[in-house]
Amino acid sequence: MDRLYSWLTLRSVRGLGEKSIKVLYEKLGSAEKILGADLPSLSDAVGKTKAYAILKRKGVDRKGIEKVIDTVEKEGLGYLTIEDPQYPSPLLDLQDPPPVIFFRGELREMTLAGVVGTRNPTSYTELFVEEIVRDLVEEGFGIVSGGAVGVDTKAHESSLERGSFTLCVLGYGILRARYYLMDKIVQGGGCVMSEFLPYERGDRFTFPKRNRIIAVMSSFVVIPEAGSRSGSLITARIAHKYGRKVFVHIGIGRSSNWDGCYELLKEGKAEIFKSAGDITGHHQKQKVQQEEPEEMDPLLEFLESPRTFEEIAEFLSLPESEVLSLLTNFELEGKIKRMGAMFIAG
Repeated sequence: MDRLYSWLTLRSVRGLGEKSIKVLYEKLGSAEKILGADLPSLSDAVGKTKAYAILKRKGVDRKGIEKVIDTVEKEGLGYLTIEDPQYPSPLLDLQDPPPVIFFRGELREMTLAGVVGTRNPTSYTELFVEEIVRDLVEEGFGIVSGGAVGVDTKAHESSLERGSFTLCVLGYGILRARYYLMDKIVQGGGCVMSEFLPYERGDRFTFPKRNRIIAVMSSFVVIPEAGSRSGSLITARIAHKYGRKVFVHIGIGRSSNWDGCYELLKEGKAEIFKSAGDITGHHQKQKVQQEEPEEMDPLLEFLESPRTFEEIAEFLSLPESEVLSLLTNFELEGKIKRMGAMFIAG
């Protein structure tokens, strides 16, 4: 518990946010080293004001931290700190990863699809979510969502019904979760996770903060229905920022229930889908492209060293006019550049 105590201490230093904590961790390597560092080392990483706050432990409530640790032990909660090997690696993509996460259930390493959306889905969307989750599960994906009523809950339940793993990321302390859903997820082999202290209440800031975790834990995000004020749009925009694909569905005609999906399409931050095949096909193609890099063009490989026009013509065994045309096209595409009378891959 010493490591947990150290990270909770850093987490509670006044004015020290997750971005600064990540910088300190990358520079110094552990909570223990950060808390034991001198002023110059801390200042070099996060500036003097924050360095003094760390040294003076400003805002740190030791009794409060001890109470959290007692709660974790009493309730049998799992926890991971950012320096633990089992800490979910996708969270490290964030500029502001949570220093500590609490969880119940089994936190598995597997490819997850984010499924999020409105709290008030149409009956059309409820059936559609069941269909989408079924198909994603058959393709080997686990499901991650936010545990809210509506699309989130439907996604979790549909995943569990098909014997798949589901991860529920909360926007409040884990001990404030809806017990019906939490118990169902944990008993079904899934996991409920939160970066907030076990009894911490949710508010208008915690839910958008939670959404960044759903976004980066997802290989891609699927939004079957979302209005213009849906919190799932926050998840979608964060996912786009971190290079995750976003897929949106447009359901019933001109209904405003899908206005948020339209917004994401107009912003160029999402692609439209009609079925899971549109999603999994794209994901598989992207995976193959990553695993099988395109073979290098023989000419570009030849031009890794500077070559004259005559050398290139001899290498290609083509008429000079065709060589000139080919070189011109490659130059316009930015694949090669001229160095005086020489050409080189660029």
